[in-house]
Amino acid sequence: MNPGAIGETTTVCALASAFARKHGHPVTIIVPPDHQPVVQMYPNRFLRIVTMPRESMINITYSYLDPLRFELDIPICAHQYELGDGRIDDMQYLLKYPGRGGLTCTDIFRHLLRLPWNTALERPTVPEQFVAEARQFAAKAGIVPDQSVILFPAANSNTRYSQLPDTMWKTVVARLKELGYTVFCNMKGGNHRPATMPVEGAIPIEVPMHLALPLVTIAGRTITSSTGLQFLMLLGGQFRQMTVVVPMQGNFDDYSMNYRTYMAMSPFAQYTLPEMCLNMPLSEFAVPIDGSEKDFTRIGMAIANNDRADINCVKRVGLDGRLYVEENESWLKELIAPLNA
Repeated sequence: MNPGAIGETTTVCALASAFARKHGHPVTIIVPPDHQPVVQMYPNRFLRIVTMPRESMINITYSYLDPLRFELDIPICAHQYELGDGRIDDMQYLLKYPGRGGLTCTDIFRHLLRLPWNTALERPTVPEQFVAEARQFAAKAGIVPDQSVILFPAANSNTRYSQLPDTMWKTVVARLKELGYTVFCNMKGGNHRPATMPVEGAIPIEVPMHLALPLVTIAGRTITSSTGLQFLMLLGGQFRQMTVVVPMQGNFDDYSMNYRTYMAMSPFAQYTLPEMCLNMPLSEFAVPIDGSEKDFTRIGMAIANNDRADINCVKRVGLDGRLYVEENESWLKELIAPLNA
């Protein structure tokens, strides 16, 4: 059972086969109705797929489920924040200490599901029906293959700060158009969004969840907030370039949200999902919410240009001075299925 967000549902699906092998029992998954497309990208993993309103799932999780009970045929909540007993909070903070063997977000799910620490994530498989529908959508919307950019600025995740100002997004779009791209702005989803939607200069489209992966594959490039949908697209890995934009305090302090303490770098996949960053054309930019208009213009240009040398492009460095994912590739690659496997 997962009453949470897209990223959590995706992680459970990516570990479902390993769960069945480890515990010797087929899996019934319960998800909100809007998460069904995610489950459809993991065919033949589940005995049954049950949909339930999110409010009902939360009520069951909080009122009836024992977070410490893990038995066959007994429902469990496979979500680190909704679990209810508080033990995941301290584990989450271990993300801050990678040099001491700190955990990642995917490690936390391995723990929740009682799986070995080296259990590999499986990648989603987009059904042919979704691919065909995406081609029709792209043709109708005017998405030029490999010459388009789809923006996903709205977010529910990482909501401790307000959305980034229009200046930054407008600069991104203007520069992308100068570079010859056709720019689209997804209007669906997200409770936190820029003041102006669509972003000035971008073509508005409404991307259904089941078409996000194949549409980004067609377009070639996406610029997105840190969200569960971005997690799904990153795990899918079928894009030419993904740029993630994260609002942060200028001092990069740790922060509190919903009475929990998080490390400042937790929205960045390089820190919390390192195995998913291997050999991926991924850039992550930190954007200070207390920046000036000049800052937002400069960073917007860097994002559009995918300027990885820019000071606001976050690069996690390992102990030997190389990128962390390069330094630790030998063991990280065992934690995720290869592309096209």
